[in-house]
This record gives sequence, C-alpha cells and structure tokens, in this order.
Amino acid sequence: MVRIKTMISQGLARPNSLSVHLLSAALIPLWLAMMGTTQAGTPTIDPLEMQAPTLAQPLTAPLISVARAGDVLVGVGLHGLIQRSHDNGTSWEQVPSPVSSDFVQVRFSDARNGWIVGHDSVVLHSSDGGATWVVQMDGRKLFSLLGSVYGRRAEQGDQEAGDLVQEVNRAVATSATPAVIPAPLLDVLFDASGRGFVVGAFGMILRSEDAGSTWQPWLERADNPRRMHLYGLAERNGTFYISGEQGVLLRLEPGQQRFEKIETPYTGTYFGIAAFENLLLAYGLRGNLFASVDDGQQWQQIETGIDTSLVSIVEQGPALVMVSQGGQLVSLDLHSLKVTPLVQTRVGEVYAASDTKQAGRLVVARFAGAKVIDIARAN
Repeated sequence: MVRIKTMISQGLARPNSLSVHLLSAALIPLWLAMMGTTQAGTPTIDPLEMQAPTLAQPLTAPLISVARAGDVLVGVGLHGLIQRSHDNGTSWEQVPSPVSSDFVQVRFSDARNGWIVGHDSVVLHSSDGGATWVVQMDGRKLFSLLGSVYGRRAEQGDQEAGDLVQEVNRAVATSATPAVIPAPLLDVLFDASGRGFVVGAFGMILRSEDAGSTWQPWLERADNPRRMHLYGLAERNGTFYISGEQGVLLRLEPGQQRFEKIETPYTGTYFGIAAFENLLLAYGLRGNLFASVDDGQQWQQIETGIDTSLVSIVEQGPALVMVSQGGQLVSLDLHSLKVTPLVQTRVGEVYAASDTKQAGRLVVARFAGAKVIDIARAN
C-alpha cells in the first residue's frame, strides 16, 4: 500500500480545492493504470459493476495488504483481488469480489468481521472471516451521501457545507465514470462495538456507528483545512487516531466530536499510527518513527536504522516488528523502546505485513504475491 500512498503523497500539489487536486496531471496516469481508462478518459469498464476476474493458481498477483482473521489470513490487491489462506500463508485461494476496483487495505475487528477499502471510494464488509463480501460504500453512494448531507445544510445557509457541495460536484465532473467519486479510501478501522471510521485521499473521513451499515461524512470535523491525504487509523480504549501527509496527526476528542491536531516534531508524511497501552507510534517516510508515552503531548524520535518507508508494525510477543518497504526488519521493545536489528530477508518491495499464528513468522504483501518470512535477531 505504501507505493500507492507515496505516489498520491508526492504527486499532488496542495491547492485548496478538492476538484483541483483531482485534476492534477501527476495523478491522472495513476488513475489510468488503476481504473481501466483510455488516454482519452473514456471508461473501458465500470469497476463498480464488474466482479473481480478469476486468476490462475497459484496466486502470484500483486498483493497490497494482508491481515489475520482468527485462523485465516486474508490478502487484497489490484483489480478486486481477495484471497485467503488456511495454512498460515503457505497456500492461498481466491474468493469472489463484487467489484474490480483496486484494494489498498484490509482489516478485521475479530475473527469474522472485516472490511476492505480502496479506489472508487469502495468499502466492503465480511461477516464470515473473509469468505464472502458485500459492498457497504462506493463512489456512487458516497457522491449521493455527500450531496444529501451537505446539500441540506447548504440550503439552511451553512456556507462551509455549500463550499463542500461545489467541490464535490467539480471533482465528480472529472471522474472517468459518471457520478462516481474515484478517490481512494486508504484505511478502515472499527472497535468491538461496531463504531469506526474510514479515511482517504483529499481529507476524506466517514464515520459509522453500526459496523458500516450506515455512514456519516466528517470532512468538516477535523483539523485538516487543506484536505491533506489521510493514510492511517489506530484505536485504543475508545480513542481513535488518524495519520496523514505533511505531519498530519489527529486525535478524536469525544466532547467536541471532531478530530483535533496533535503537534509533532515531524513535517513529513506519516503512513501509519499504532496505539498501545501508554504508547503511541507514528511512522512514515525514510524509516522515520516517533514515540509518545503521554498520548501525544511529547514525542521522541526512535532511530530505526531503516532508510526506506515503514509500512507495518506487527506485534510479536513483548516486542514489535517494524517492517519497511525495502524489506528491512527491526524489533522494538514496547517498554524500553530499544531497537534490535533483525536478519534481513530478500523479499523485494513490501507493501504491508501481518502476523501469522506461528511465532517468529510474518507474512508480507508484495507485487509477486504473499510470502511468509522467518524473523530472527541479526548476529
């Protein structure tokens, strides 16, 4: 997923209008590659109306994200690819997907309930451990939702809502597929009660209190006036956090019902954030890792010795394994914050990683598909 995130982060200028973002010449080639359009902008397929193609076995297609659901591993990738493994990542089988949009993240809140997000503002949900999936949100539904919510407020004289309606309308006018918001959703997270969020490009935030059955837009409820891309979500004891580009880090304040900015010493992109008991970790470009033990009031930089972007943090007993885009691995002690180098494996470019049910083994998502790796301390 970090490649997609990096392209979005580095390829766009920062004007104030969402519609101008979508017209960026840097992003158009990405859409052409990802969305099946011609150079003239004419859609060749509608990915929201087409199921994912069936691939030959064994699966070696690009995999962008992977997660564990109980005893099962689930991976997602380009053109609607969803796959599962029942043997800790040794072998994989494809499962049907209702859309062929590109997926960039998969998450599970328990062994049965999981969500996938990706391009064309897609959100899929599974209630059976990833065996079957249904659409909860897509670019058409989102266009209608934003128009309804902000349109109603605009009619009541809300100027901010009126500006949002105009931005959304101009943005959709540039879409290759009519009445679809094509921008990607980049992360999704629910707590055990079914309360959660999705975040994505151009500052998109959607909230649900019923496990994704219904959604409410929260674009205006975040300290993100420049619509920075939002890449990662974390949750601890009912508090949600968001990470994004250009140093954006946000924390949900329940009383105000909005995401407020957390000041950090870093102005580069945070691809992810992780929340543990009395510890926040924000990570991103070029191996940058920052830790806070007081809920974001103060931060210290952790020297990882990694020179490529960090893409995942995986729990391994009392330690965390930091995984980089270049396949570099280090272990971080949860208490002392001491970094220990791990033996490096030649796996190629890595987009994400997950634990398996086997101690000392991780599964990584790569362009060539999933791969299980053994981790050990470097000599």
